Amino acid sequence: MSSLPSGRLLFDTGIYIRFSRGDGYEWLSEDASVFQRTILTAVVAAELYAGAGDYREKRALDRLCRAHLSLGYLVSPPATSWIEAGILLRRASGTFGHLDFAHHFRDVLIALEAVREEATLVTENTRDFERWRALLASANKTLRLVDASRAS
Repeated sequence: MSSLPSGRLLFDTGIYIRFSRGDGYEWLSEDASVFQRTILTAVVAAELYAGAGDYREKRALDRLCRAHLSLGYLVSPPATSWIEAGILLRRASGTFGHLDFAHHFRDVLIALEAVREEATLVTENTRDFERWRALLASANKTLRLVDASRAS
């Protein structure tokens, strides 16, 4: 996949969902080097498990998690990231107005994990993640984003 930047990648949950349904991103299975530099955060894994439709999907997720674990690329937010996510969401509500914290909390954790792991976040949800990028920039943190729908 030539349009992805070099270095570590972190795919948002929606990318895995569309790929698993055969609804795009076939290149994920065609280029082993992409997988070998992809971070899987436990936040994304939990969202995927929560949405697993049947035992077959659950087993596929088990394999995905084991593969990332064997590469050392299955990560989980530390306590400080959870606290920082709460602080950022409080600041966001002051900047952007009322937010549904439960709806955005996982996205903020995913963004923080991408920053912590120095990975580029690949997502279709650029509108929300652009907001988190701006908020993180005000805290001197750099979130690198790629719009997956424009990647080929």
